[in-house]
Amino acid sequence: ARLGELEVWQFALASLINGFGWVTDNPVRRVLMGESVGRERMASAVAFDVGGLNASRMVGPTVGGLLLVGIGIDGTFLMNTVMYLAAVALTLAVRTRMAATPGAGAVLARMLEGFAIVFSDRRLAATMVVTVIYNVFGWPFISMIPVIGRDQLGLGPEGIGILTSIDGVGAFFGALALAFWLTQRWHAPVYVGSVAAYQLGLIAFALAPEPLTAGLALLLTGVAGAGFATLQATIVYLAAPTEMRSRVLGVLSVCIGTGPIGFVWLGWLADQIGAPAATAVTGLIGLAALAVTRPMWRTI
Repeated sequence: ARLGELEVWQFALASLINGFGWVTDNPVRRVLMGESVGRERMASAVAFDVGGLNASRMVGPTVGGLLLVGIGIDGTFLMNTVMYLAAVALTLAVRTRMAATPGAGAVLARMLEGFAIVFSDRRLAATMVVTVIYNVFGWPFISMIPVIGRDQLGLGPEGIGILTSIDGVGAFFGALALAFWLTQRWHAPVYVGSVAAYQLGLIAFALAPEPLTAGLALLLTGVAGAGFATLQATIVYLAAPTEMRSRVLGVLSVCIGTGPIGFVWLGWLADQIGAPAATAVTGLIGLAALAVTRPMWRTI
């Protein structure tokens, strides 16, 4: 039991370090993308980026399930580590000619400036609120997919891997559709509508009586998740003052970082009433929160 506790703390520490690395995603990578393609093509660029991410999500869970059966959890994590090292090598090869922002050393002051801009702009504030709703009451449901797949749908590792990958399939094709056909007048409706559709999809998944229905529900969450992810960064990038984009995108990362609250809440509730009921209840709360905040997100 003592050894098991030590392994849990090691895993938690590794996850924490991973989170520190991820926090630069929005304030750095999104700005680099915007500066590369320009305002007019920002939405398409983010959509292709989301599509690329979800192309791996289509394959990853299925391959992960097969690896888990074939080489065990140790071999699977070793494979994951090797792929992370490859990603680090590719990241170090990226070169940029973007000019440094004046005052870049004043980290705390720059963070406070970012929050001040968000609070003073109703569009940005509303976008952040919708982001928090998604990350607290929507996204954490993915942790229940293996649980519901095993306990309610009776699936094994391979079946759970395939089920999880369906969300990535929906997100991949949803992102491609957005990249080719999305226009600016639809930015706000797609952004908010995607969050609502995501909540409905996760409720349908929680209540699904068999794998086919569950898969269709995950297909919906995938498409909706792609719409949310694409427009979230795009709206913030376009609405923020040019010289403050990295700071405002940093605030967006903070809002995304509320996700662990949702994971803890959902895990606790699942212990109380079961994974399917907890997932459905959380989705309903998310829809209620979206309805209550309608006066805010109408301004996006």
